[in-house]
Amino acid sequence: MGVPLATVGRTAGVAVEIEDRNEVLLWGYSFSRWKAILTAVLSVLTFGLFPLLLHWKPVLFVKFLCSGSPLESAGIVLLRDDSHRWTLRRVYTIRRGGGYLMLEAGGAVVERHCMRYFTYRKRTFVWSAELNRFFILTGFDQKISLHEMHNHVGWTCEYVDRLAATYGPNEINIQLKSPLQLLLTQAVNPFYIFQLFSVAIWFSDTYYYYASIIVVLSIVSLFVDVYQIRKNQLALHNSIHKMDFVEVIRDGNVVTVPSTNLVPGDVIVIPNVGCVMTCDAVLIAGNCMLNESGLTGESMPVTKTPLPHTSAYASQMVYEEQYHAKHTLYCGTEVLQTRYYPTQLVKAVVTRTGFNTQKGSLVRSIMYPKPVDFAFTKDLFRFLCVLALMASVGMVYTIVLMGIRGINILKIFVRALDLITICVPPALPAAMTIGIIAAESRLKRRLVYCISPNTLNTCGGINVVCFDKTGTLTEDGLNFLGVISRSDHRPFTGDLEDVNKGSATDGIVRCMASCHSLTRIEGKLVGDPLDLIMFNQSGWMLEEPAINETARFDTLVPTLVYTPERGCEIGILKQFPFSSNLQRMSVLTRELNSSDIVVYCKGAPETLVNLCTANSVPQDYESTLSSYTRKGFRVLAVASRRFDCGFIKTNQLTREQIECELDFLGLLVMDNRLKPETRPVISTLKKAGIRSVMVTGDNILTAACVARECAIVDPSLPLYFVECVRVEGGMEIRLCAEEGSVQMYPTAPSKLDATGMKSVLVQLERNCTKRTYELAISGKMIDAFYKYFPHLVPKLVCTCNVFARMSPEQKTQLVNTLQEMDYTVAMCGDGANDCGALKAAHAGISLSGAEASIASPFTSKKPNIECVIDVIREGRAALTTSFGVFKYMAGYSLTQFLSVCLLYWMGTNMADFQFLFIDGALITMFSVFFGRTEACDTLSSKPPPVRILSVASVASLFLQLLLMLTFQVTLFIYITTQPWFVHHTYSLVGEVYPSYRASSVFLISIFQYIILVVVYSKSYPYRKTILHNRLLSAWIAVSVFLCTAITVVPPQFAVELLLLKVPADLRFRLFVVVLAGVNFVVCLLTENLIVDLAIPKLMRRFRCGDQPTPRYRQELEQAGNGIAWLEVSKKLEGNDGLPVVKQQSNASPTGGRGGETELLYQLECIRKL
Repeated sequence: MGVPLATVGRTAGVAVEIEDRNEVLLWGYSFSRWKAILTAVLSVLTFGLFPLLLHWKPVLFVKFLCSGSPLESAGIVLLRDDSHRWTLRRVYTIRRGGGYLMLEAGGAVVERHCMRYFTYRKRTFVWSAELNRFFILTGFDQKISLHEMHNHVGWTCEYVDRLAATYGPNEINIQLKSPLQLLLTQAVNPFYIFQLFSVAIWFSDTYYYYASIIVVLSIVSLFVDVYQIRKNQLALHNSIHKMDFVEVIRDGNVVTVPSTNLVPGDVIVIPNVGCVMTCDAVLIAGNCMLNESGLTGESMPVTKTPLPHTSAYASQMVYEEQYHAKHTLYCGTEVLQTRYYPTQLVKAVVTRTGFNTQKGSLVRSIMYPKPVDFAFTKDLFRFLCVLALMASVGMVYTIVLMGIRGINILKIFVRALDLITICVPPALPAAMTIGIIAAESRLKRRLVYCISPNTLNTCGGINVVCFDKTGTLTEDGLNFLGVISRSDHRPFTGDLEDVNKGSATDGIVRCMASCHSLTRIEGKLVGDPLDLIMFNQSGWMLEEPAINETARFDTLVPTLVYTPERGCEIGILKQFPFSSNLQRMSVLTRELNSSDIVVYCKGAPETLVNLCTANSVPQDYESTLSSYTRKGFRVLAVASRRFDCGFIKTNQLTREQIECELDFLGLLVMDNRLKPETRPVISTLKKAGIRSVMVTGDNILTAACVARECAIVDPSLPLYFVECVRVEGGMEIRLCAEEGSVQMYPTAPSKLDATGMKSVLVQLERNCTKRTYELAISGKMIDAFYKYFPHLVPKLVCTCNVFARMSPEQKTQLVNTLQEMDYTVAMCGDGANDCGALKAAHAGISLSGAEASIASPFTSKKPNIECVIDVIREGRAALTTSFGVFKYMAGYSLTQFLSVCLLYWMGTNMADFQFLFIDGALITMFSVFFGRTEACDTLSSKPPPVRILSVASVASLFLQLLLMLTFQVTLFIYITTQPWFVHHTYSLVGEVYPSYRASSVFLISIFQYIILVVVYSKSYPYRKTILHNRLLSAWIAVSVFLCTAITVVPPQFAVELLLLKVPADLRFRLFVVVLAGVNFVVCLLTENLIVDLAIPKLMRRFRCGDQPTPRYRQELEQAGNGIAWLEVSKKLEGNDGLPVVKQQSNASPTGGRGGETELLYQLECIRKL
C-alpha cells in the first residue's frame, strides 16, 4: 500500500514515486450527499463565495464535500506534491469488451477487463489490485533484460489495439481550452474576484466613475490575459504537436503507420535517410547519429550504438535508461543518418510514448513548473496577511467611530469593507511580475533564454556557482602537443614526440585513427571535438563505403580509416561508446587482409592503466603522468589488444571481457586552454563574494592546475588533495600536497599514528579561519566520505573548491548537498553530462545553441561563462525591483489607508475622481515603469537582501508611513490655524463633500505617492540610477508638474472634478508644495541614512540577525574553531577498491622513502582513484 507519510483529517496519505526521486502523497475520498447539501446551503448564504473558496483550496473541498475512503474504492484522490501543492483528481473506472493489456516489470503483459485510473500532470496512475496501490503507467523499460530486448519481435495487431486502449495515442498533445473556458478559468482567479468585490463596494458607495473605469480596465486585463494564455498555448501546441509516419513491425511484417499509433514494445525501423524520433526507443540493431541539442543542449552529433547482446551479459543485465543512454533514442531528437548490415534493418524497441518520453518530460516541466522555494515568496504572503490584519484594525476603527456618530449601519458596513480594498492592493501580483518580465527580456537580448521566469528572483541570492571544466571553463577544442610512447625498454622514451615519428608511435597512431565515433554527414566529418583533433593529427582518412562494400569486413558500422602513405586500411567493426562512468571507449577493428581482431582503447590514464598488463606499463608512468597533469595538460592513455579468434567469436564477448589485459601503448598530451572570458568572470565572482567551485570529470591534477590558472583556487595558497585510504583494520583520511607546496601530511607511513595525524589536522583547522589552504577531492573519495564519514561531508563541501573525476550522478549529489547547506546554487555546464546537476540547481545555466533544453531553466547561446554574470546581475536587479515594487505598493496602500482613516474622522472620504487620479494617473503608471530600470553593470560584494520580513524592510515601511502620517496630520492641523479656515458641519451619513481639510489631505498625499516611488526605486549597487529609466523619470516629472499645478494654480475643471476646496491664499498653496519637498528630503534621508546604514550597523554591532545563520556559515565556523573535523580513522570490513596502505612500525622517518619517492607514494594513492 505504501508508507503513510502525512495525514489530512483522519485519512493517511500514501506516497507514490513519480520521477527524479520525487513523490506525491495520495488521499482517497468518496462523494458525500449530506455534505453536498450542507455545502449548497452555505453557498447560498455566502452568495456564491463559499464554492470559490472550495475551488481555491482542494483540502477544504474534500472536507466539505467528501468522506475519507480507502484508495481501492475512492472516487476522488487528493494529491500533494513535494512542493506542498494540492490537486484534486477524479478516479475513473472503465471497461472494454476486448479488455486491456498492461506492461509490467520484466516486460510481462497482463490482461485486465476493467481499469481504475486517474490522470495527474499528463501522467496516468492505474490501480493495481495485486499490489494494492496506484502506479504510473510508464512503458516497455521496467526491469527488462537486454536479452529480452534483443529477442523482442514486436506485437500483433490485436495486442496493439488493446495496448493502445491502455496507453492512449503516442502524442504530446497540449489540449487547447476554448476562449470561453479560459475566460471562466481566469474570471474565478482570486485577483479578479477581489476586484469584483471591490467594485461592488464602490458602486454601493456611489463611486460610479471610479468603479466603472476599474470594471473596464479589469475586463480589458481579463481579455488580455486570456489572449496571452491562448497565444502561449497555441505556440506550445504548434511547436510540440507533431505527427509523422513510421515503419513498424506488426505481425512479423514491416508496415507504415501514423506515429500516433505506436505503443510501448513496438519494434520500429529507423530509415537510413534519418527522421525525427516520435517516441523513446532503445536501439537493438544498427548505429545512429543523432542531434540531441533540443533535449540535452549537446551541440555535437551523438553516436548511438545497439544494446550489448552477448549472451551472458545480455541475460544478466537489466535495461536502465540512465545507464544505457548511449543506446537510447529520445523523442524529439533528430536521427541524422544510420549505419547497418546490408541484409538487416536499423531497429529499435519503443520504450515510452507520449508524455512519458523525455520530450514529454520537458513539456510537463514547462506546463507545471516547480515553484521556487524562496524566502522572498513566503515572506510576501506573510506580509499580505499583515496588511489584511491592519485592514481589520481599520474596520474596527470605522465601525466604532461611525457607530458613535450614529451613522447608518449599512453605510458603516460599506465604509469598513472599503478599507479592505484600500489596504490590500489587488494589483500587487501583476505589478511584481513586471520587473521579472523586464529582466527576462534583457537577458534575451544578451542571448540568454529563460523557460522559468520565476527563477530570476532566486538568481539574485546566488552565493555559489559550480562550473564544469571542459567546454565551459576551457575551450572545446584542444591543442594537440604530442605523444609519449612506450618503447621496447620499460621506461618512457622521455619528452613529447611527434605523432608520425615512425614505428615507435605506430600503435598510437592506429588507435588515434580508429578509436572514435566520427562520421560524415553531407561530406563533413562530425563528432566529438576530442575525436576530431585526434583523428586529424593522425593524418589518416575516413571513408564510409557503400553498402555492398561492407561485406569485406563483416561490419556492422561500415566505416573505414586508411592512410595512402602507409598503404594501410582498417575497418571499424564495433564501437563501445565513451561512458562517463567507465571513463573510456574502445573499438573492435580489423586490418584489411588480416584475420586478427585488434581492440583499441582510450580513456582516463588512471582508469586505463588498471586494465593493462603490468609488464606493459613503464616504471616511470606515475611520475611522467603527474609531470604533465600538474601543468594542466589534458592527458589520455591509449592501449590495445589482439584477438586471433575472428570477429564472430570476439563479438560474443562482453565489454568487460574485451577491455582487459590490454597492452599499454602510451599517452596523448593536449593543452586544454582556458577561454579568454573565464578568468575575468571568476575574478568578478570572487570580488562579489560568490564562491566558485569546479566540478569536472577530468583528472584531479589537471583540474587542480586549471583551477589555479583561473583562480578558483587561490594560487598563493597550498592545495591539499583529500584522500581516504584503507589501512590494516580500518580507514584513514590523509592530506597530500602538490609538489612544490608546503610539507605533505603525513610525511611517511611509518609516522602515521593517530596522535600525530590528529595534531596535524588540528593545526590545519586553526589556520582555516585565515584560509591558508585549499582542498581538492576526487569522485571516488567523495563517495568514500558519504559512505564512511557522512558527518564530515558538510564541512568538506563547504571548504573544497575542486571536485574531480565526478560522474553525472555525483555532480547532482554535490549540488543537492550544497543546497542542504543553505547555499543558493547555480550550475553552469554544457548540458550533456551535467543535465542532472543543471536541473537540481536553483539556477541551471546550459551553454547550448538551442533556445530551450530539458537541462536547465537558462540556456545561453554564447559559449562562455559570461552569461553567469548576466544571470546574477539580472537576478539581483529583479529581486531588488520586486522588493521595491512590493514596498511601494504596500506603502501606497497604507498611505491611502491612513488618509482615508483621517478623513473618516472628519466624517467624509476621498472623492470618486480623487481615487481615480491616484490609482490611475500615478500608481498604475509608476507600477508599469518601475521594473524597467536596468541592472547595474558590476556585481557588488554586498549580496542583496532576500527577506521582506527583515528588520530593515519592516523598519523602512514603518518609518515611511510614520513620516507620511506626520506630514498629513501637520497640514491637517496647520490649515485649521489659518484665519480664512471655515469648519464644515459633518454629515451623519458620511457623504463626500469638499472641505479645506479633506483637500489638504488629498493634496499632500498625491506628492507622497511620488515620494514613495523615488525612495523605493533603489539603484546602486544592484540597479542603475532612476535617471537611466527614462520612462519612469519622465512620468515622475509629469506627475510632479500635474500635482504642483493642481495645488498652486488648479484649473476650474480640476477643482470641480476632484471636489477640491482650494484656499484663496497663494502662500498657503505654495506652503503645501514646500512641505511636500521637505517630506521628500526627510523620507529620502531616513531611507538612506537610517534604514540602509544605521540599522544594519546596529545589527552588526549587537550581533543580532533577523534570520537563522545559514548552515554553511555554521560549518565554516566550526571548521575553523580548533575542532579536528577531519577524523583520523574508522574501522570497517570488506574491500571497496580504495588504496590499501600497510602501516610499518619501528621504521625511521628517512629509512623508508626519500623525498622524491615519498612524493610519488603520496600521488600514487590519488591517481589510483
